[in-house]
Amino acid sequence: MSLSDIDRHTMVSLQMEKANHFMQQAEMMCDLQQWDIAANRYYYACFHAVQALFIHRGLASRRHSGMLTQFGQHFIKAGIVEDRLGAFLHRMEQLREKGDYNCQFSVEKDELLTFVQPAKELITVIENLINDKDSTHKLNL
Repeated sequence: MSLSDIDRHTMVSLQMEKANHFMQQAEMMCDLQQWDIAANRYYYACFHAVQALFIHRGLASRRHSGMLTQFGQHFIKAGIVEDRLGAFLHRMEQLREKGDYNCQFSVEKDELLTFVQPAKELITVIENLINDKDSTHKLNL
């Protein structure tokens, strides 16, 4: 992705705003006991945070599967983000997909609640990586 530094900063900020907005929506859906919608919002909060990190590092992904693959390759395998958070992101995407598309499946409260803390942690980790002055370089692809 070829962006000026100003455009890159703007896009990263917009993606993180979206991530934080979706995190708030997820929490509201939990309060309303709307577990399918909460799963969707938690996943998309993480998705937009990862997209912000990608833009920050000069990466791009058009599909969810590509995002998961690139995140694993450039951040999990590289030891930048803990493996358990990568595994969480995969499980969260699967839960979101089942909740969104499988008419015979509903996300249950107990299942969803196991995703809340890792979602918050992943977003915090990504915010820290973006704000770390030493991490502003592009990845060597």
